[in-house]
Amino acid sequence: MAEERVDIAVENANTFLEGLFEPGRQGRNAILCHPHPLYGGDMYNDVVQLAQKTFSALGWATLRFNFRAAGTTNPAQGEKDGFDLLKVSQFMNSISPGPIAFAGYSYGAWAILHSIRSGLKSDWLLLLSPPLDFLSFEGLKPPPAPTLITLGTRDQFCSLKSLDAWLLANPDQHCRVVEILPDVDHFYRGARGQLGQKIKDFLVRLS
Repeated sequence: MAEERVDIAVENANTFLEGLFEPGRQGRNAILCHPHPLYGGDMYNDVVQLAQKTFSALGWATLRFNFRAAGTTNPAQGEKDGFDLLKVSQFMNSISPGPIAFAGYSYGAWAILHSIRSGLKSDWLLLLSPPLDFLSFEGLKPPPAPTLITLGTRDQFCSLKSLDAWLLANPDQHCRVVEILPDVDHFYRGARGQLGQKIKDFLVRLS
């Protein structure tokens, strides 16, 4: 099935987020969060699209969307405090009831963890290149849910040392898979195929 355009109401239906939804066939859902909107990140990002196609090929329903700041110069409070992602989760439940995986690339990973701290429930979590050396992750930690973390050894916004320190400060509470990609940067240049396979392998283990 092809993705279809959806509008997601936030703030008492006075503001809408644009999204793309594709139905699934196995009762599992994925919400995908894009990189930093103030640096050109949106739901059409190549890594986000790769993740969406990987979920979809395995029969998951998918929803990718634009944070309010996409295409602007100002981050909205709703996305900074995690409120908007809670609304996106509620919307997904309304059109495709079932457990939800949250997959965030770069800023998207940071936004998901903020929302989890604000009460978001995640059944599975994928953190693709969490930017630990660019944004503050103080007080942010993975939930007790199966989690995949991917990082390239040449990531410009997160060193292996920073990731190791963050994981040490947040011991594994469930099934955590950490995939380190040699000689790969933050943008997965030349390594999109590797990343897609890592995501697929993780999802297949959940079956």
